[in-house]
Amino acid sequence: MENRRPEFEQGPLDAMDAHVAALNARDDEALFRTMHTPHVRISTAGIAIYPTQDDLRKSYLQEFSERAGADWDHTVFESKDVIHSSETKAHVFLQFTRYDASGNNIGTFRSLWIMTRKDGRWGSQARSSFAP
Repeated sequence: MENRRPEFEQGPLDAMDAHVAALNARDDEALFRTMHTPHVRISTAGIAIYPTQDDLRKSYLQEFSERAGADWDHTVFESKDVIHSSETKAHVFLQFTRYDASGNNIGTFRSLWIMTRKDGRWGSQARSSFAP
């Protein structure tokens, strides 16, 4: 059985676009509005859990800067494919690339994002990738 509800797939994709736009603009508050808590990030380095928005604000961006590296300038989502969807949750498989200020690729990665709709707003709830 395929778990797809295409009529609910644009919301999660739009929230992901808002996430990367806020990240690239270094707009912290807009970025945090695209993330639900508790927020979970699973990587090769381990599992990071941010129970509250305050926890995200305290450490998420510092940790991102360390992971992305000093050369990071912006990120581009190269593909986003919804593989499961419902009225309140979507699994999105994506590929993204991190670039430096000159437009040089500093890393391309695939990731699975779990997007949820809470209080009428879509946001990322959990992510898993092999990106640092």
